Amino acid sequence: MATLPIGLSPFIPPVSEKLHPELALLLFVIGFILFSWLFVYQLTTSKSQRSLFKEICIAICISVLWGFAGLFGMLSAGVYV
Repeated sequence: MATLPIGLSPFIPPVSEKLHPELALLLFVIGFILFSWLFVYQLTTSKSQRSLFKEICIAICISVLWGFAGLFGMLSAGVYV
């Protein structure tokens, strides 16, 4: 292994590569549970009782979870983004 110049250290990723598939699956499942809850909320609540703020917050959480699930899914497949 080549030596690094003085003052430099090798890069250590914050998430181990072994955890990428599990993280992708976990984040997707949590996002799917939130999506299912939002879907049921839309079907069972009347229009006058719905809260736009609540719906937007849940949708943002779902999109962030699914975005990171896609990222870790691609990383586990070897597509480095």
